Amino acid sequence: MKLLLFDIDGTLILTGGAGIHALNRAFREVVGIENAMERVRPHGKTDPAIVREVFTVCESSSQCSDFMTAILDAYVRFLPEEVRISSSYRVLPGILEFLDEFHDHKDLAFGLATGNLERGARIKLERGNLNRYFPFGGFGSDSESRAELVRRAAEKGARHTGQQISSEDVFVIGDTPRDIEAGREAGFRTVGVATADYSTHDLNAAGADLVMSDFERDRDQFLRMALIE
Repeated sequence: MKLLLFDIDGTLILTGGAGIHALNRAFREVVGIENAMERVRPHGKTDPAIVREVFTVCESSSQCSDFMTAILDAYVRFLPEEVRISSSYRVLPGILEFLDEFHDHKDLAFGLATGNLERGARIKLERGNLNRYFPFGGFGSDSESRAELVRRAAEKGARHTGQQISSEDVFVIGDTPRDIEAGREAGFRTVGVATADYSTHDLNAAGADLVMSDFERDRDQFLRMALIE
């Protein structure tokens, strides 16, 4: 059994900035910070870590623990509308075809490994009708540490399948160097997909075991690695 753990933003879908807009609204409502997300680069970070970083950049880190829950609650309250109205939301090339063809393959199990809160992850995937493929996962609501949430995802995958899964049979798939670094730290194999802000060079430099342009052009290369090796 091979366990495939997918990141969401930039790997499965692009939301057209819906998450950033929802976080901006949350910071504005809860603590009065305008355009909070202009201060940080969120790529590959967990939602709690992003909130913490905004407070640090704004030199208000002492307030973070007081407002973390309120900001994240407001964020997931605003997120459905932002996803719904996004004109740039899309499922990335080859993803639907890959999931449709292989989601019931006897030797593969699909899960998530994402910095999104689980509630946020499900909201983002709903518009693309992708939740049905991912019955379990590790989320930013499981841990602020990316490597730890990847480990949680693998543990949930083992429980879901009822099988012991070797670390060599767990593949962490993401579009940022942080995805690759977290997967490596957790002891798993890593696949970089250059479908967002990072190039194949960036993902190779992070130490990915395999780097793909996308799941449309390089699917067979990934399948050779996941199913044959």
